[in-house]
Amino acid sequence: MDERKKRLRDIIAEKSFSIGGDFKLASGQSSGFYFDMKPTVMDPEGARLTGELILEAVAGEDLDCVGGMAVGAVPVVTSVAQTSAGTDRPLPGFLVRKEVKERGTEKQVEGNMEPGSRVLIVEDVTTTGGSAMQAIEAVRRERNGEVSIVVTIVDRLQGAEGFFADQGIRLIALLNKDDFAA
Repeated sequence: MDERKKRLRDIIAEKSFSIGGDFKLASGQSSGFYFDMKPTVMDPEGARLTGELILEAVAGEDLDCVGGMAVGAVPVVTSVAQTSAGTDRPLPGFLVRKEVKERGTEKQVEGNMEPGSRVLIVEDVTTTGGSAMQAIEAVRRERNGEVSIVVTIVDRLQGAEGFFADQGIRLIALLNKDDFAA
């Protein structure tokens, strides 16, 4: 494992990983371990490493922007967008609301995504892929976006990779739950 991935894993283990107890996940499942990634992706070093490693994971891919579901993906999107500044391929960011905004512009997709864009969807933690799929569906419906890649910081290895493969989407995980084995 690359030294930066090891360092990111260590930050996650210290700040974002809990074991023991009965944690309810966004997928509706219960688990004896939990990743609360906000302390990691809002940590200066954690944010920097996240942005760098995600950009490296998609190097060579033809992408126009990066986005994901509010709230969990927002700091990840910000990290990737900021890290991409000054490179030969800056990726502006956007977010997807859980529901259409009922005031102002009444959008579900907010930020820097042009219609028809080639989109990278990011997540902090992936279980079944349901949250990222909500973002993908909104991007396709509202902006006719093309999504072929989802990158997650941690894959819980609970079916997301197969789910996305069935949709013709590749899942790239920087780390997975086995990287946190005791």
